[in-house]
Amino acid sequence: MPERGLPAGAGAASTDLPHPASAAIFATATPADDAGAWSRPAIVLAGAVLLLWPTLLNEHPYLFWDTYGYFLQGKAYWRLVLGALHVAPAPPETAGGWVGAGARMLATDPAIRSVSWSLLTYALAVTGSFWLLACANALVAAAMVELALLRLFQLRVVQRLTILAVLALVTPLSWFASYLMPDLYAGLLVLAAASLAFAWAVLRTVERIGVLVLYGASITFHGSHLLLALGLAGVALALPAAAGERWARACRLAAPILAAIVAMLAASWFLFGQATLTPQAPPFLLARSWEDGPVRAYLARTCPDAGWSICAHVDRLAPTAQEFLWQPENSYWSMSLEERAAVRAEEMAVVGRAVAADPLAQLVASLANAARQLVRFGLDDFVPGRGAAVTPEDYTFVYLPTVPAAVWGLAGFSAAIRLVATAALVALALQLGRGRIRTGCPAWASTVLVLAALLLNAAICGVLSGPNDRYQARIVWLLPLVAAAVTARPRGPAAPAP
Repeated sequence: MPERGLPAGAGAASTDLPHPASAAIFATATPADDAGAWSRPAIVLAGAVLLLWPTLLNEHPYLFWDTYGYFLQGKAYWRLVLGALHVAPAPPETAGGWVGAGARMLATDPAIRSVSWSLLTYALAVTGSFWLLACANALVAAAMVELALLRLFQLRVVQRLTILAVLALVTPLSWFASYLMPDLYAGLLVLAAASLAFAWAVLRTVERIGVLVLYGASITFHGSHLLLALGLAGVALALPAAAGERWARACRLAAPILAAIVAMLAASWFLFGQATLTPQAPPFLLARSWEDGPVRAYLARTCPDAGWSICAHVDRLAPTAQEFLWQPENSYWSMSLEERAAVRAEEMAVVGRAVAADPLAQLVASLANAARQLVRFGLDDFVPGRGAAVTPEDYTFVYLPTVPAAVWGLAGFSAAIRLVATAALVALALQLGRGRIRTGCPAWASTVLVLAALLLNAAICGVLSGPNDRYQARIVWLLPLVAAAVTARPRGPAAPAP
């Protein structure tokens, strides 16, 4: 997207600004491009290339166990889509009707994942291998980061390119761009929300469309992203706003959220015959409270008299949430399809009664989980030394035991990521203490939103699923971003939030 430089003193001249008052607020919010019209595409392309360096250590983008589920579910969804469009034969599962055919095709799958990310994963994988998905991730990430550095923090070409390079080399951003999971888009969602909330007046038309699409699509890529978007919208609306702007800000943030919810409900109804945001979802809350204690204590007291389906398994279920869900024996995974469906149907009732019986225990456990998640981030969930040979029908693992990532391991990179995030937090605190940015300007509001996102993400993931390194690592790269941007941005008079 070429940047149109603003002549000196002509901040209100752009036809993309909605009215003179907003233009005056942002008269200095978009610096003139000091390197020509092609500087921005060049930065994005260079940033995307830099973001892919972790794939060189593995000689392949990084696969996770869930990548296989996304791929196979995407294959099923595409068969239904192409059959409905009469481009390919209708799957036999549609003989009982198109609505709910997805449930019949995936009846044995223990975890139904994001429809949109599954469709994207399969389409790109069979079109150009998993490398195409990694390249798309890198391009989207570089474009969103560059846009945020320009519109929110007013940085010039060299500063934007330098920060992008630093983020690529010493933060988890590049690792998640190379990771075949939707985790990257949690952090990009935060930048998109900040841009919609605080930089709308200076976004060009094509930028507005792009950010809206990215924001809405990111929400559909993972269940936790919807909760994160709702929390960020609340924070953004609580921050200072000019007269009449708060309502407009609410609309800009709420419209994509509502569109994403409608799309998710419609897809669920068509594919599974249920208008729900979590079709056939494993009992994550049940497993979490089982490990935390309240559900286990409640079931120990009330089973078998309570009559819950899970009572037949209580004496032998694994102790941790992950084992409870996924280990081959004595778990939700090992139950029959009918038993799984019954446990899912009773999940909220069991959890509700268990928490009501001992709310303090669950509160203490949940706060502890959130606190552990806040400080737990690294690359421990990455699986080095593995690639994939992809066909339209399936993919098979290709083992790469001699690649650097497998030989060296990723512990050193995780340690560097933790060190950089800690240093960024200290640097940001010093910059804010020195008044580097003043309350009310877009850079200040964006910084507050990023800090809130770190807390919200830790609470959502830690409380609902449990502390895992990748959950916080997927978003912690925003901390070095804002620290570097606040340090590098030009000093100037405070500008109120739009």
